[in-house]
Amino acid sequence: MTARWDTPAALTALLDALESDLLGAPKEDVQAALRETGRAKEGAVREIRSLLRDAEGDSNDQYPLSLPSDDHDDLGTQRH
Repeated sequence: MTARWDTPAALTALLDALESDLLGAPKEDVQAALRETGRAKEGAVREIRSLLRDAEGDSNDQYPLSLPSDDHDDLGTQRH
């Protein structure tokens, strides 16, 4: 017999636990984690762009790819 999950309740419990951990964490730890997250995101974006450029070069211009512009800040808002 398999157990049935009450998915909304399970997600709510998970989010509550994460919120509790976050609110209880020292400010410096939260700031450090946010910095690391930003660096990881920047590295992932660079790697994806590199892979897209490689794929574009390998396609012999048969299927040109357009790379997204980097005119948005870390919050997803457009830079001016």
